[in-house]
Amino acid sequence: MKKIGRYEIRSILGRGAMGSVYKVVIPEIRKIAALKVLNPHSQLTEKTGEKWVRDQFVSEAAMIANMRHPNVVDVWSLEEDDGRLFYLMEYFCHNLGELIGESYWADAPSRIVRVEKARGILVDILRGLFRLHAAGIVHRDLKPFNVMLTDEGVAKIVDFGLSRRRGEVSPVDADLLIGTKYYAAPEQIGSGDEPDPRSDLFSVGVIAWRMLTGHLPEEDAQPPSALNKELDASWDEFLLRSMAQSPSERFQNAREMREHLESVCEAHGKKKRTECETNLRQALAVSEKPGIQVELRSRPARITSKQAPSVFQLNELRQPESFVQNRLRQESDHTVSDLATGLLWQTSGSDFPMIFESAKQYVQRLNDEKPGGRDDWRLPTVNELLSLLNPPRGDLDYCFDSPFSRRQKWIWSGDTRSVKASWVVHVDMGFVSSNDIMDFFYVKGVCGP
Repeated sequence: MKKIGRYEIRSILGRGAMGSVYKVVIPEIRKIAALKVLNPHSQLTEKTGEKWVRDQFVSEAAMIANMRHPNVVDVWSLEEDDGRLFYLMEYFCHNLGELIGESYWADAPSRIVRVEKARGILVDILRGLFRLHAAGIVHRDLKPFNVMLTDEGVAKIVDFGLSRRRGEVSPVDADLLIGTKYYAAPEQIGSGDEPDPRSDLFSVGVIAWRMLTGHLPEEDAQPPSALNKELDASWDEFLLRSMAQSPSERFQNAREMREHLESVCEAHGKKKRTECETNLRQALAVSEKPGIQVELRSRPARITSKQAPSVFQLNELRQPESFVQNRLRQESDHTVSDLATGLLWQTSGSDFPMIFESAKQYVQRLNDEKPGGRDDWRLPTVNELLSLLNPPRGDLDYCFDSPFSRRQKWIWSGDTRSVKASWVVHVDMGFVSSNDIMDFFYVKGVCGP
């Protein structure tokens, strides 16, 4: 088993200019953590020298550890073993890049995030930035993969390898540390101007545009409201101001940007509520003919990444290619049946996220307790979980209520990808991913047909 110090390496999470980040296990308590080890790019050490790189790494760890803010990742310790310097920090199963489906080719289309969900994430990011900027720190590399998401959906800013305190002089050429293409502000790319907090706000604007439209902003692009009919002119104004080419034309601080965002979202919510009654009457004026009975794969299986698109019937964003027309009926406070599939579901599910082994034990306890009078509860297959999803309905998504609890967003399936990974469905965003069996997700039991 490979280790860094006393920590068991589970997998590699990423690599940057300063070092590599690993998913590790703290052996005594079997707790998952993230570990960043100093392993700088040769070009960086050649330019700056090993002492500067080491000092910068220590400064980075201290910088994060002393933020003490719910929207900034927490560092637990700085350690050295066998000449390797590293720090340990909290680990999260999710990040915003994964949520929207951003790929290595970042300019490819991504999944759209509904306004109310995007609002929560953006407000969290801006609160975290307000704390950083108050300490004189400019992040300089905000992007979806540098925003982690907790089990409750709280956003936390990570990766401070490019961060600088205001006025701090760096021996590194600007073209080596410009942030990430697409998300970096113009002044970070060859303008000669020093990035300041407004540079981070530009990056937030790009993230917001990306989440709400499924695309990155391009020169002469259509306004956001033309890409997502849920948006209106107030969103166009907010996003375009966020990404103004001149820093003086943007929001001047994170608090101002957050307050403007919340006012736009509040107006959006009021507008949607007034439209719901009319829209629902039109949407629910459908045929009352009995639906077609749908047969779904019910036996969990080992499904490889290569097999997944065809077995689960997914598109390129790992979302369903087609949807089941559900006929849901509330059977009790704890169970909901779907007459279209013959399945009986838990209305809610587990109260807390858990690792895969615990998920299997949870189902065993269900069969002991016999909710709904049934003792054949099991983990659902991916195909069964996908049957609960509805096609995107634009504005109408805001209006529909579900008989199911909204708490359980990431749900384990019984399908595995390998000995160490199983398949998970994000029922809120409507896509499939594979994750380490030591990650934490919710459970929703099913039985039948």
